[in-house]
Amino acid sequence: MTGRPVGRAVRAVVPTALCAALALGPLWGVQPAGAITPAEAAAAGYIPNPAPALARITIDEISPTVLDGAGGPGGRVAVGTESGVPVVTVSGTITNVGDIPLESVDVRLQRGPRAADAEAVREPLVWSEPSFAVRGEFLRVAETVAPGQSVPYRVSMPAREIPGDPAPDLQLTEPGIYPLLVNVNGTPEGGSPARLDDARTQLPVLEAPRPAALPGVDDDDEVVAPGPADGRGPTPVPLTMMWPLAAAPTRIATVPGAEGPDPVVALTDDSLLRELSEDGRLTGLVRAADDAFDGPGGQDLRRAVCLGVDPELLGTVSEIADGRAVLIGNGTGGDDGGSSGRNRGGRGDPERSAPADPGAVEADAERWLDELRALAEGTCVVTLPAAQAGLEAVGAVGSTELTRAALDSDDSVERILGVSPIPDVLVPASGTLLPGTAEALGEPGATAVVAAPSTRTDTGLVPPPGMVGLAGTDGGRALTYSAPIGAALAATGSAPENPRYSDPDTRYWLTADSAAARLQDARAALLAPVVDAIDAGPAPIAPLEAAGAAGAGPSAGTGPAADTDPSGPAADQGVLAVPPQVWSVDGEAAGSLLETLGAQLAAGRMRAVPLTERLAGPVTVPDGSLADDPTGAVDPGAVDLAGVDRRVSDALRGIGTLRSLVDAADPTSADAEGHLDPMVTEALRALSETGRRAGGDGTSPGSGTGADARAGTAERLDRLEQTVSRSLGRVDLLPPGSVFTMASPNSPLLLVTRNALPFPVRVGVTVTAPDDITVEPVGVVQIPASGSRTLQVPTQSDAEGGVRHTVAFVLEGPDGRPLSEPVELSVQTGGYPVAQAFALAAAALALILGGRRYLRYRRGILDPADEGHRP
Repeated sequence: MTGRPVGRAVRAVVPTALCAALALGPLWGVQPAGAITPAEAAAAGYIPNPAPALARITIDEISPTVLDGAGGPGGRVAVGTESGVPVVTVSGTITNVGDIPLESVDVRLQRGPRAADAEAVREPLVWSEPSFAVRGEFLRVAETVAPGQSVPYRVSMPAREIPGDPAPDLQLTEPGIYPLLVNVNGTPEGGSPARLDDARTQLPVLEAPRPAALPGVDDDDEVVAPGPADGRGPTPVPLTMMWPLAAAPTRIATVPGAEGPDPVVALTDDSLLRELSEDGRLTGLVRAADDAFDGPGGQDLRRAVCLGVDPELLGTVSEIADGRAVLIGNGTGGDDGGSSGRNRGGRGDPERSAPADPGAVEADAERWLDELRALAEGTCVVTLPAAQAGLEAVGAVGSTELTRAALDSDDSVERILGVSPIPDVLVPASGTLLPGTAEALGEPGATAVVAAPSTRTDTGLVPPPGMVGLAGTDGGRALTYSAPIGAALAATGSAPENPRYSDPDTRYWLTADSAAARLQDARAALLAPVVDAIDAGPAPIAPLEAAGAAGAGPSAGTGPAADTDPSGPAADQGVLAVPPQVWSVDGEAAGSLLETLGAQLAAGRMRAVPLTERLAGPVTVPDGSLADDPTGAVDPGAVDLAGVDRRVSDALRGIGTLRSLVDAADPTSADAEGHLDPMVTEALRALSETGRRAGGDGTSPGSGTGADARAGTAERLDRLEQTVSRSLGRVDLLPPGSVFTMASPNSPLLLVTRNALPFPVRVGVTVTAPDDITVEPVGVVQIPASGSRTLQVPTQSDAEGGVRHTVAFVLEGPDGRPLSEPVELSVQTGGYPVAQAFALAAAALALILGGRRYLRYRRGILDPADEGHRP
């Protein structure tokens, strides 16, 4: 590549005024990621342009996806010319997004210089149009395009020169990753011709097309550039891929008992149910891997792939499959704390409803788990952080229970899937691990799988990919992967992100490109190390082969690299592909990437390396300490930990109190954990990394980057606090009345304790009384599930004179946390001698009257009341 293509420099010069305006946007408000005007986009110099003023062009398909000389899966056979030169075809859509008609709409295919190497593979995506100097001819697409109208286009160019044909070609004469651009020109009605928009993608060329045959020359006489004398190809590139199975957090915790006595699965929306359906994303990911394992290179591909499973997703799906009721709605699902008794034992949130077909939902969950179990059998499995929890936030909270819920779920994964995950592997959802987090969460012998920039030291150096000692930590280790490959995978799907570890100079408004173009870019990034290996030349000859003592050569895709120098970058590291944990691609798109990799394994350009083999590799220990940030750039997805950790800690203390209330000795408390565990995972969901770097330009929160995720965090924290508060309020005291009059000095006081929770509890009652009233300690009180208990509290009063006193009762958990506001009884005491005199007089009068009547009866004298009765 001669010279440095323009584009990055243009993109770096963003007007300060616009940056300031974007930065002043509300960080916690919901701002659509695409909410940018053409004027703002033009002022910022965004490349590619997320908001063109007149027309938008998208790339919907490129054929072939890979030029490797073979075609087949992952690189469809190209359509050739009469001379046998393959033709590259790009097709898509042009839409008039303005309010005036466009005339004479033309498109042209262009090519830029090949990427310098695998680390620079994403740089061409932000190059400006002049950098794509190899140009085809303009092709008329439409004479007129009305506002809002879309028209298809299809533009082709031969891969290389065709002798005797003066038409331009793409000049693909050597392997490389080549950026392509489709340029659209047109004339606004009443205006002048102008360039309206452009779209970019990349084409991997692993084997340059052969030159076209010269006229009059037979194929047998054609001179072909000789290959290596011994016929050896380049060193196969090691391949390992994480296959993530996770879903965006939609489950919410409910107030126990508010939705009935049994635990429920409450969801904010039906997205999880749709992803589990026959045509859903999660079903597609499982089936794509299963199909690829049965395709070309499938056995090697199975060795290279490791399933990354979210234990929170597995637990939720398992509960649905076991028949637990599913409710959909976004409320807290609670009442006013139980004080009114409203909806006790019934449905607590009218905004929640069951799915239209609960039986189908249960069947989908059961089928998906069965398919996943079959896929996991014989395949590597690792456990992801539950709910994609941000580990910096989890570490800042400092709760053992929260850390255990986030990271210690191997047992539950094994119980559900029937396979043992690889132990002591930590895969942060952000792809990074900051110094404090590495110390707070690190376990002896554990390995974090992170992007290479995450191991950057305070010396400014980034250790080469592989096993790296986390500088400045007590034995922490990391297995690092290529940031460009990770960023390319994160940019795919319906919810693309610019990850935290990505090069800030290559971040852009991802939705300016189509999903098909971004998928093709990811394919190119995965194959870029293969191009580097081709550039490095043939694999070295093994010592035994050099001595002539070797037997038959190793099988394709497994052998040559085993004999090479492990220190070489292609031979040692190759491709460790780690997509985002909530990978928003469908099964077809994900499957196409696996087909591409399977084809390269079958062709011997790659070799499968299990994750366990990488984890056992030698460790590089760099000098210095971990840097505070992987890239030194502002992280638009950062969470305000100073405010979040306090709120989460308070909520966890409330959940701890609820756990302590459970009367575990009572067999009816078996479902208590089913009600309380979702509250802990709700805290993890509030700290989820999903979507934190989606939308916008990837550099400024004010551009919309992470806006939805920040709003979701705020909403979940509010809901968690309300749920915990209302749950605690369902255990309370009820006073017997406004004034309680003691008939004697030792008359007991009456109290009613109520438990609206669906499990039995044990609580304590503390009493505050004046000095002349002694109230016996109540001790621990057992209250049945969804029931109450009346207490007679022994009391002794030494007060006289009919004095009214106040006695206060407070319900407390075993940890001493008050469960209710103090209940104050107004107690009337004193005047006991007068009352006793009246009582004695009444008793004496009754005795006299009774004795008189008895004597008259014995003497036969009838009282008037006995008239008509014999004595």
